[in-house]
Amino acid sequence: MSLVDAKIIYKDLELKKLKPIYFFFGDEPFLLNQIPERFKIAVLDENTFDFNYSLFYAADSDADVIKDTVETLPVMSQFRLVILKNAHELKDSEWADLHDLFTKPVESTVFLIMADKIDKRKKGMKFLLDQAVCSEFKKPYDNEIPQWINYLSQNYSLKFSQDATHRLHRLVGNNLSELNNQIEKIKNYVGDRTVVDLTDVNSVVSNSREESVFDFTKAIGKKDRISALEQLVQLIDQGQNEIGIVSLLARHMRILLTVRSGLDQGIGGAKLASVAQVPAYFIEGYCDQARHWPVRKIEEALVILCDTDKALKSSPISSHIWLENMVLKSCSL
Repeated sequence: MSLVDAKIIYKDLELKKLKPIYFFFGDEPFLLNQIPERFKIAVLDENTFDFNYSLFYAADSDADVIKDTVETLPVMSQFRLVILKNAHELKDSEWADLHDLFTKPVESTVFLIMADKIDKRKKGMKFLLDQAVCSEFKKPYDNEIPQWINYLSQNYSLKFSQDATHRLHRLVGNNLSELNNQIEKIKNYVGDRTVVDLTDVNSVVSNSREESVFDFTKAIGKKDRISALEQLVQLIDQGQNEIGIVSLLARHMRILLTVRSGLDQGIGGAKLASVAQVPAYFIEGYCDQARHWPVRKIEEALVILCDTDKALKSSPISSHIWLENMVLKSCSL
């Protein structure tokens, strides 16, 4: 599998350098959802749009119908555009039905295939990865979020102050769809103003659940058992998924492991932030917490989290007990 940067593909689209098969996949829905519009603009003519555009969802479509549509010649246009979403839901037999489209692509059709995830155990998926122009969209790392906030805010003619960027990141995290939604709300709030400050973010963005998650992981990081238990109760009351709580904490502890290892090697400041893949304005907070943990203890905590995850999946009825034990054991290391 050879992946191509999406920026290169988009540039080729603008130049009308079209390929017969494209495959986009990944766990970042905000970026994936923008792809179809880009292809519609590049491939189709508005006068013949209805004749040359077809959209299919894997779970609701017949593979033979998809194949016939791809093989149909365009009407009064150079190209036809066929989009297949959720390709990861195709069955093995359906992959087999589409196989000829990959071995002998239809040059007059741009066949755009999209999936949330890939399973290389499926022969059809593996073959597609070898034959199509492929690009993957991963969720951005924490240290990339300030750049994304800057990029998304430009679409609304806004500029965020550093404090406002910091606050929005803390409240929303690395969910690009939610970041975009919140920036749009902020645009409506500030009106004709173009600079967004900390007060604007605090006035618009709800922080109850996000703050609870942040405070929970921070309490564990500082080994503050009482505060961690209090925040855990709030998270559960807010409807936070139990397995999600463990996942969030595991991610936090892996960051602390990297930070602690860096501190032990004499690394600090912006360099340590880069190694840990977190924004520089967060690094001191992580350092303060990491100093409570020798590397060996963080590794033991990760084992506890792994055991808790398995327990929750096998015995969800006792979830609150497993989570409380997780907090007590982690804070006692």
